[in-house]
Amino acid sequence: MLLYNLKMAWWNTALTPAAKNAGSKANKETYTIICEHIKNLIIDLSCDLIAICEVSTEDIACINSYLDSNLTNIKVLDLTNSIGRTRFDIAVIYNSAKIDLNYRHHLSKILTGNTIKAAQLVEIINLDDKKRIHLFLCHWPSRLNGEGEKRRKAAADIVYLSASELMSENEDVILMGDFNDNPYDESILHNLKASRCHDTVRKYPNEFFYNPFWRSIVSDKKYNYLIKDEIFRSGSHRYKQFQGTIWHSYDQIMFSGSFLGSGSWHLNEQSTKVVDEIGFLNDFDNSKNLIDHLPIICELIKP
Repeated sequence: MLLYNLKMAWWNTALTPAAKNAGSKANKETYTIICEHIKNLIIDLSCDLIAICEVSTEDIACINSYLDSNLTNIKVLDLTNSIGRTRFDIAVIYNSAKIDLNYRHHLSKILTGNTIKAAQLVEIINLDDKKRIHLFLCHWPSRLNGEGEKRRKAAADIVYLSASELMSENEDVILMGDFNDNPYDESILHNLKASRCHDTVRKYPNEFFYNPFWRSIVSDKKYNYLIKDEIFRSGSHRYKQFQGTIWHSYDQIMFSGSFLGSGSWHLNEQSTKVVDEIGFLNDFDNSKNLIDHLPIICELIKP
C-alpha cells in the first residue's frame, strides 16, 4: 500500500545571524553553496518544506531567485522582520503543489527590557485533504549570551502555553528549530515537556511532545580497536564547550502525541534524523566553509 507522505527539514544556514555584531557571511560563493544544498534537500531528499534560519531579507531574495530559476512549484515565505532591538531570521521554502502555508503570528515577550523571541507560528494546509498542522518555528538565544539559559527557558514557557492550547483541542502541533539546548536540557525536557518516551507521550498526547532527536545525542558508531581516525558524529552542531562536550543536538523537531497514533498523520521515525549525506558532510567538515550546522529532516505519513 502506498502511503501519502510529507517531508520537512530545518537548517541553520549561518548566512546572516540576527545578532548585529555577528556580521553577514553572505556573498556570491556562500549563496551558491547554500542554494545548492537547499536544492539537494528538495530533489534528492524529497523535502516538501524546508525552514531555514540565520538569513536576512536580502538572503531570501537571492535564494528565491535561484530556486525560481532551477525548480518548479517552489515558494518562499519570508518571515524575517524586526522586533525590539533584534529580528526574526527565519524563512520557509515549500512545495506549493502539495501544501499551502499561512503565517499566523509570532510569540514574544518583553522581560526586563529584553525581547524574548519565542517562535513564529505557521499553519500548514495539506492540499490533499485540507487538514492543518500547526508549526512553531524557533531560533532561541545563543549559549554565548550570559543570560541565554534564562531566555531559552522563558521562550519555552511561551511556546508551551500556546502549543498546549492547540493540543487540548486535538490539533496537530510540531515544534521545529535551533533551540541552542540539547534534548536533555531543562528548557526542552521540562519547560517544553518534550520526552524521549513514546509510551508517556501516547498516554498523555495533549500534554507531552515526543522528541525523536534524543537518538542523535549518541553516535551511531560504536568504538573498537580497529577504529583509528574516524569521527564519532552525534548531533547537528560541533562546538567545544567548557564542560568538554563537542557534539550538540541543538537542532530538533518535536511532535504532539497525535503523531504517535491518535491522529491521521504518523511520524515515520526511520526517516527522521540528522542529514548525513556526503555532500553536506564534506562542506560541514571543511573549516573554510561557513556551514556549522547539519540540516535535520523528518517524515510524516498518512495511510
